[in-house]
Amino acid sequence: MSATVDPPAGAFARSPIRFAVGVAVPLLLVALSYALWWVSDRLLYIGPLDRAAFGWAVVIPLWVGAPVAAGFTWRRLGSRDAVVAAALVGAAISATAAVLFWQSVAYPACDFGAVRSPGDLVFPSLVLGGVIGGGLAVSALVASTFARHGRSWHAIVSGAGTEIVMVFAAALVAGLMLLGPGCQRPTI
Repeated sequence: MSATVDPPAGAFARSPIRFAVGVAVPLLLVALSYALWWVSDRLLYIGPLDRAAFGWAVVIPLWVGAPVAAGFTWRRLGSRDAVVAAALVGAAISATAAVLFWQSVAYPACDFGAVRSPGDLVFPSLVLGGVIGGGLAVSALVASTFARHGRSWHAIVSGAGTEIVMVFAAALVAGLMLLGPGCQRPTI
């Protein structure tokens, strides 16, 4: 069992570059994951993989790796600075995910009109964004706690495992928020 390696309080003031890198690493990995998904969704095939296989083989592992990478990056930050970094990363991802989700569901292509107005979908979008961003922030904090204590494998398994659970929780929340039809049926 190794001793806790926690930088002194106020370490952020002495290392703003380390803090900036700690915030940038997970955001860049999530952005890369989204960009690869977006490209695969438009191309339909990437080499021998269709978009679903590419998503499960490349996009999801990259997304799940983001909190692990953040955890190892945050291990040199103090506990308070890691929480601040998690809050910033979580807020940025939450806001982005909420906006992207809202844009994808607010204006469905319905022949007879949508069941819900775009305003009705703001709250579900914010909730889903919070689950996605908050889940990644929590996963990264869990990983950073183990990494700070010198337990690399625990950091990898707990960070990735927590994020896998959060991905399924986000899918469940999205399904529950959009339960029911999106388009009105024709009147006869």
